[in-house]
Amino acid sequence: MTFRVGVIGCGRMANTIEDEQIERRKQRPYRGGLALPYSHAAGYAAIDETEIVAACDIHEGRLANFVERWNVPTAYTDYREMIEKENLDIVSVTTRPEQHAEEMVFAAEHGVKGVYAEKPLCMSLVETDAIRDAFERNGVHLEYGPIYRHWAAYEQARTIAESGELGEVQSVLGFEGKALEGHFIDLLLYMLGDPEPVSIQGIISQLNPAEGDTSGMKFVQDTPLLFALIKFDNGTTAHVAGTGVGREIELVCTNGVIRVVNDGEAVQMRRRDTVSDAWDTVPVEHIPPRSGTVHLIRDLLHSIKTGEPGKSNLRVTLLSQDIGFGIYESHLRGGVPVSPPIPNRERWVFSW
Repeated sequence: MTFRVGVIGCGRMANTIEDEQIERRKQRPYRGGLALPYSHAAGYAAIDETEIVAACDIHEGRLANFVERWNVPTAYTDYREMIEKENLDIVSVTTRPEQHAEEMVFAAEHGVKGVYAEKPLCMSLVETDAIRDAFERNGVHLEYGPIYRHWAAYEQARTIAESGELGEVQSVLGFEGKALEGHFIDLLLYMLGDPEPVSIQGIISQLNPAEGDTSGMKFVQDTPLLFALIKFDNGTTAHVAGTGVGREIELVCTNGVIRVVNDGEAVQMRRRDTVSDAWDTVPVEHIPPRSGTVHLIRDLLHSIKTGEPGKSNLRVTLLSQDIGFGIYESHLRGGVPVSPPIPNRERWVFSW
């Protein structure tokens, strides 16, 4: 069976981010966990079971470039018309985030089986509520754009943790703090096994209110995160320190520590010597990077075929939204902890 795919938005994440990565790697050696294909279109092209049968963009030049490059037979400037006419199995949503919720809800209400939505998911918790309702009511599967949980090194680290080799998982530490954004929050959740947050506390370095807004309810731009502490229902915790180290995480277990270094380049591990209480380095097999985009799309196909939720499913995606908006709420209250359901669900944040 070939799955019919429609793409809404034919810009960077759908099409040209591939070119950026190729050019960057010509300039200097790449170290990290990102493997190509990266763009949505290149990911679908790498999988025999998927075919992009239609694309939509309001910018006709961008649309023309996309359909020519990826040999797409039909082009639209209205996503509603595309969805209503093309009998699509999957829709990729790669437009600006303020358009996502409307597009995703429309797709879910009009027969689409799965959606691959780029980050940020949407602009407010009111919009996440609408997405949840439409997807659950119509049995639609979601895969969400942050792809680190589909990278080889992070999956390897999570597999080691789940094996029990180092004892019980206790906490995850994130050292980036560069921005309060979807990749980082989603990754911390994944490393702990996607538990439910019960307490969210955070401080961000600066607020960026939308122009003319004095309500404290509308913010723009990625926001550096100085500190966060998230407690979960299984007793684990996530800690964020805005150290400037870069995207590295450390998973702490009762008898060892697993660290993923250099933005997914490799996994390092130390095991506690129970006699001396020292920590010894343990060799870890290196697993080459793989395309997170291809892995994510295959995950979505599996969900559509079997009904089983994928790694970046609706539930875990909405947990990450609660955490992101919860950190804003905590900061605006002076850094005190807040608990889901997060209040002020109309608060509008442009990007993470």
